[in-house]
Amino acid sequence: MAYAFKVSGQFGDYDVVDDLDVIEYVESLPQVHAPIADIDDFKERQAQYFTPSNLKAGLTRSRDNIIDIQGIVFDLDQVPSLDELQHEFYSLMTKTKLELYMWLTPSAIASGNHSNGSRLFIPLAEPINPRLLGQAVDELLIAFAKADFNLLNYGVDITTSKTVSRLMGLPLQKTGTIVPWDLPERFRYKVKAEYHDSGFVALGGGGMEEFNAPTVENLTSFISGYVEKHGITFHPGERDNNLTRLIGGVAKAFSGVADDDLIEALNNVGIAQQLDNPVRDVTNKTRRLLKG
Repeated sequence: MAYAFKVSGQFGDYDVVDDLDVIEYVESLPQVHAPIADIDDFKERQAQYFTPSNLKAGLTRSRDNIIDIQGIVFDLDQVPSLDELQHEFYSLMTKTKLELYMWLTPSAIASGNHSNGSRLFIPLAEPINPRLLGQAVDELLIAFAKADFNLLNYGVDITTSKTVSRLMGLPLQKTGTIVPWDLPERFRYKVKAEYHDSGFVALGGGGMEEFNAPTVENLTSFISGYVEKHGITFHPGERDNNLTRLIGGVAKAFSGVADDDLIEALNNVGIAQQLDNPVRDVTNKTRRLLKG
């Protein structure tokens, strides 16, 4: 997904629109960032930022130029114990296959006003209407809390998370940055709330069970990311082997997958249409790979 970036400080319009591979970006960083003498000057003139959104036109930095929201960012400004936060984050990533990232903010690295300041980034499976951002933030806060990861314990800045086009600082160093160690086996969160022209919002949300549930939405998100990250195609002569490989990946990420849900998910991403007999091919493999 393409995001808007500021490459040298906060002033002026966006500098570029580009894709963001967080893992690749982090690999390019030093193990430890150079000392920051003036934290305010660094944030205003030197730091690199992004907003997880598509722009309507040009690089104008304004709320009106945002076409959608592609990720949710939480700033945790007051973290009593960084070890405790990181332990809970690792626990969450171990218990769920959700795609999540966390890194230290400049204030944490430079001993600024925020105690152990940390940033949590959740890319979304589907972009959402900017008017839905507030509801999406609330939905994730509730879902995380039900999964025993309460962001309120770490001084989460909810107002910032709900601000459309707000600049978010990129990681500065490898130390203190946590990225998925099994990215191809993870899926992106799909916001349950829906925005309608009438302004009506239907709010959903759950806990760990929902993050791991083999719903059509979760399966669709997982399959879409899996085939992209592994470069899997379904040309004649390779369909059987690659379908086996894909369903094997599904088996690692989920349990209790229903044949009909998997076929619907494969249809959603355009794979079922490439198979000669989707129901037979998928059903035979799910019985062998997913159900023992």
